[in-house]
Amino acid sequence: MTSDDLKAAERRVFRTAVDHGLWDVFLASMVAMLAIAPLLSETMGDFWSSAVFLPVYAGVYLAIRLIREHVVVPRVGLVQFGSYRKNRLRRFTVVMLTFNVVALVLGIIAAIAVQRGMGVPFIPIVFALIVLVGLSLVAYFLEIPRVFLYGVLLAVASLIGEWLFRRGYVSHHGYPVAAGVSAGVIAAIGLIKFALLIRRHGPVGDGPSPAARDG
Repeated sequence: MTSDDLKAAERRVFRTAVDHGLWDVFLASMVAMLAIAPLLSETMGDFWSSAVFLPVYAGVYLAIRLIREHVVVPRVGLVQFGSYRKNRLRRFTVVMLTFNVVALVLGIIAAIAVQRGMGVPFIPIVFALIVLVGLSLVAYFLEIPRVFLYGVLLAVASLIGEWLFRRGYVSHHGYPVAAGVSAGVIAAIGLIKFALLIRRHGPVGDGPSPAARDG
């Protein structure tokens, strides 16, 4: 077996163990904040309309960890990855840390632009760029192509939302509609992916689910 064959086998194992659709649901919950927070800001203010979602994120994350532990792992087993995957994940951590710093700087610049009356169309363009590049990096390092499509979906949706807002069809720069539709699509795909995994591996006890290992 060649090194390429080993990498391909490791990639399949990684997707089976990690790409179960539940993280899509978590991403959808984060996108949903962009749809709901602008509506809440009218009564709660910009800070609390976003901060109120922190316990929601924590609850969704905890639920995903419990479902993974009690539903996914008993069916697909535990996975111990080799040096190739570990090195790739380490590079991914460094790259995403750098990207988050750059995104923070761009966010600050965008906020200053808003204060000086230059926020439109600067804000939706910056947001679309950050989302597209960020999710493209996730898709590349985790080798899950549909995450790139999520980035395209969110980037295009934000620009369409702004276009609709400028023509008076929607409020809040179109984020409630654009992010709401995007969150629904991402959550639906994640739940379908999860349901297919459960169907493929069947109920616990139907057969052995040995732990997959990559040496």
